[in-house]
Amino acid sequence: GKPLTAYEVAELAYRIERVDLGIAGGRQDQYAATFGGFNFIEFQPGATIVNPLRVPTNALRELEYRLILCYLKQTRSSAAIIERQRASYVAGKRSVVRALDRLKAHTLEMKRALLLGDIDGFGGLLHEAWLAKKNLDAGISTGPVDVLYDKARRAGALGGKMPGAGGGGYFLLLCKADKKH
Repeated sequence: GKPLTAYEVAELAYRIERVDLGIAGGRQDQYAATFGGFNFIEFQPGATIVNPLRVPTNALRELEYRLILCYLKQTRSSAAIIERQRASYVAGKRSVVRALDRLKAHTLEMKRALLLGDIDGFGGLLHEAWLAKKNLDAGISTGPVDVLYDKARRAGALGGKMPGAGGGGYFLLLCKADKKH
């Protein structure tokens, strides 16, 4: 019966899942689910800041039309993938640190593209971010996923990403406006 702020709800959900249940992962899912919408979320030591993005209506409509969510019919243990990524980062593995740096830079560029309504530019950045994410752990992508993504790119997808840790589940593709079908 206590009133909680959105930040308190997200942190409570994080603590239950990550601390109490011991499931490896970050905070992004809890904050995304709690706040909803398009947000630029900054994770800093001791604080998480959610910045709502005012994406132009025409850009939102373009995204709704041009995005395709594909079910991969593959399951994976996201906690295992995340734990391996964390261990590689802690060990200072250069390829992982470089990939994380690239992903962080891509988020800033993606935010800019969305706010300017540059959907094609956003799609290209999704592609670059997917290539960087694959360097975090060998389990993020699989042979069948790579084949699907290559076929989608040849057919007109600008870029895409596997939501979550990777390794299975779903793949989100952003297509050229005239190539979705």
